[in-house]
Amino acid sequence: MKPCLITLFAALHCVSTASAADFYISPKGDDAKGGTKDKPFATPEAARDAARKAGAGPHRIVVQSGDYFLTKTLELDARDNQLTIEAAEAGKAVLYGGRLVSGWRRESGNFWYAELPGVKEGAWDFRALVVNGRMPERARLPEQGTFLHRSKFDVAVMPAVAGYWARQPTERERTTMEYDPRDLPANLDVRNAEVRVYHMWDESLVGVSANDTERHILTFSAPTTLPVGAFGIKKYVLLNTRDGMTKPGQWYLNRTAGRLVYWPLPDEDMAKVKVVAPAVERIIGIVGSRQTPAVKITLRGLSLQATTTPLKPAGFGAGTYDGALHVEWARESVFESLEIANAGGLAIRALDLAQCQIRGNQLHHTGAAAVRLTGSATTFAHNHIHHVGLYHPSSVGLYADHYMRAGDEQGFHIYRNELHDIPYSGIIASGGSHLIEENLVYRVMRELQDGGAIYGNAKKSTLRGNVVRDVVKMGEGYGVSSFYLDEGALDNVVEHNVSIGVEQPIKNHIARNTIVRDNVFISDAGMTLAFPGSGGISFTGNTLFVPGKINISQPNGIVAWTNNRVFRDGMGKGGQPQAFVIDDAMPPVTPPARRTAPYSVERIAQPPKLDGEIGWDEWPQTMLQLAREKSRWSASGAPAFAKVAYDDRNLYVAVNVAMFEVGKLRKGTVWGEDDGIEISIAGVGTTYVFRGFADGSVRTLAGAEAPGVKFAAKQFGARMGGWRGEWAIPFDALGLKPVAGQKVAFNLGVIRTQDERQLCLEGTLAENWRLDQAGYLQFR
Repeated sequence: MKPCLITLFAALHCVSTASAADFYISPKGDDAKGGTKDKPFATPEAARDAARKAGAGPHRIVVQSGDYFLTKTLELDARDNQLTIEAAEAGKAVLYGGRLVSGWRRESGNFWYAELPGVKEGAWDFRALVVNGRMPERARLPEQGTFLHRSKFDVAVMPAVAGYWARQPTERERTTMEYDPRDLPANLDVRNAEVRVYHMWDESLVGVSANDTERHILTFSAPTTLPVGAFGIKKYVLLNTRDGMTKPGQWYLNRTAGRLVYWPLPDEDMAKVKVVAPAVERIIGIVGSRQTPAVKITLRGLSLQATTTPLKPAGFGAGTYDGALHVEWARESVFESLEIANAGGLAIRALDLAQCQIRGNQLHHTGAAAVRLTGSATTFAHNHIHHVGLYHPSSVGLYADHYMRAGDEQGFHIYRNELHDIPYSGIIASGGSHLIEENLVYRVMRELQDGGAIYGNAKKSTLRGNVVRDVVKMGEGYGVSSFYLDEGALDNVVEHNVSIGVEQPIKNHIARNTIVRDNVFISDAGMTLAFPGSGGISFTGNTLFVPGKINISQPNGIVAWTNNRVFRDGMGKGGQPQAFVIDDAMPPVTPPARRTAPYSVERIAQPPKLDGEIGWDEWPQTMLQLAREKSRWSASGAPAFAKVAYDDRNLYVAVNVAMFEVGKLRKGTVWGEDDGIEISIAGVGTTYVFRGFADGSVRTLAGAEAPGVKFAAKQFGARMGGWRGEWAIPFDALGLKPVAGQKVAFNLGVIRTQDERQLCLEGTLAENWRLDQAGYLQFR
């Protein structure tokens, strides 16, 4: 065997495998020939078909150096098992997913155009372009930054497990946008125009179907993923219009005229420029099935470029689009030493993998995310991912999801990859049983927020030996982190990692049982360790370098703080250096005080229907959070919310209890052992305590009977959801007559058996019905 010479980012293993038959292709080949080295085929399809006819493999297709222009996807499936397709020289065989554009003419001024058949008729459309080996910027307004629209969506935000919004958005709130007429051209061509609407961690690309120039409202051709104006974010960009051609190197597709229009860079000669317009969303597609998977297919040393995307929102992580390499139901397959660049969508989209290797690849300059993976027991190692999300700022470097099916417990091994220059998160991991180790992640979160270098809601996973640096917050929002475990994350280990210069090195949001140990966190000023809504956090053996103040968000979520080395206060008055203080103490935090401000209760004209639905049109918009423990510290776990209203006859209370695992809902009538809601309210001469249970039963504590109380309960969601309870409590039974401005002592409590939590509206340091330490309702 001859020794193999490989680069740093090439394959981890170099194995020579004998093939039953070899087939060759060349840009100068002929499909009528035999496919030998001397008489190669011209197209990959011809070589594939010849390999299929050759019988049982393994077979090999060798791609000679040069450019190949594919206007349809090279499709592989189980008939191609044990097939290897490799470049004769790594990186020298380039498969383009589109056509060369020629026939350029000067249009006017600096603009050049080429007529493209099928564009005007709608048969050919694209949103990416490759010019002399780069992906140029699409025409956009404004030239830099964003516009601000005028649409609002002021509905209260809730965690995902609780449904995101207190009220779901209407179709109009996701398909229209009010704009400032000074921002958009008066003669806007809606057939060409596209709008990128920004959200917090996401954005939506939509077309324009109508422009109301009198009311200054755009109507979109499809709904945005999130309502326009949510989170108070009003940024947007107008794409693909002639008015957006403001500098050299930009382009737009004039669908009305059927022309591609380009403004050349100063050194570009349009008689020599190489322009490739994409015609496909995927260049190579390997599609097996559950019954007949694609097995032992190898791609090696190829370069894939030039793909497009359909007009639709990019989705979370910008992962809804196809990849230049698309794989489904592959087993024991290898994708190595590839360069995938200048792709309008993803570089790689691979679903339902098992026992595969994706290694030593260069994945860069993509319009959307770089990689989207689902499956199990697959290694993603030694890949270099950079400059992704050029068209979609919600893009991530790698999104890996393991479904954790029974008997399929092993997730992805994400090892020694380098990821940088990414507008959103570097790595997102969901599902569980992942090992994410020794990756280098930097310059991520460059545009959006509420993400991190390594982010996700994975379970039973380990983040080990990773290095994160140069991650800073851009603008205002929910912040950025090095290691961020979000809603539902459970039983994870974060160990031996290094975070340099990141203000919030770790964040756990509604996460449980995280072990954070033996990490090094270094900040330039202050540092925040964030654990909102989280519990069971073990923080041990960590080293913190903090010139400023350490802030711990929800310290009661931490169950162990030992053997940490804290270097802090290394900066004195006037910015002069001073010695660090080294200790192991958790920074002191003042316990929360009792809330003294009353909770307002609105009068309603029509009684709500007690059916466990909590209809938005039946209840006031204001929500109360059951976000405390008895100790008054913030509660951990999934949230619970309440609404309170009244009329002349009744006090109405509705409670929404969110759960990550609805199947663990315990329906019974024993308080403290079964799921239930407790209302405590001061009546005339006594305290009334009502308990409603998930099975619809209601109980009143002995000694404070209140006839006429009504209660309804309803479970929702198949896997993640929860249950709701609605009450009508007669004022006559309480001996009260509601008067505007009147205050009544009140409390709410929830028993959630899934995670053994007790949540309340106000912690009393004792039982919820100790109303002298609880809160107040005030009738409006």
